[in-house]
Amino acid sequence: MVVESNCEIPENLLYYIEGKNTVWAKQESADVILVGITDIAQTMAGKIVKVRIKKKGIKVERGRPLATMESGKWAGPVPAPVSGEIIDVNAEAEKDPVIINRDPYGKGWLVRMKITNPEELKQLYTGEQAIQKLKELIASEKISCKRL
Repeated sequence: MVVESNCEIPENLLYYIEGKNTVWAKQESADVILVGITDIAQTMAGKIVKVRIKKKGIKVERGRPLATMESGKWAGPVPAPVSGEIIDVNAEAEKDPVIINRDPYGKGWLVRMKITNPEELKQLYTGEQAIQKLKELIASEKISCKRL
């Protein structure tokens, strides 16, 4: 685990980083990933008050929304890190969205996806490259992470 400005960056995850959108993916098997937002994203959003996650069985393209979130100061989409089908949804996060703020890499996960194009995994940031990219975002946005 790398910590930069109080932001946790687990080294074992894959990251989709597009502008200020930062989403993590954890490979659970060859074609299944768990997806959530990063510590940086939850800090930038502030207290999350509402999450709408697409239903099980819905297919999403890489970069298209798999959920939308609202906080006191922000509302927007959570992009899919790869194309695939949503096979599980975190109902707990929909009921009590603040768990995304409290535990973005654990109980605050959003969806489990079946990957339709495994090649897309190679487009995600990993390891040192991901850490560097996220550190740059933290610096450019002057972010210091905090959990609620």
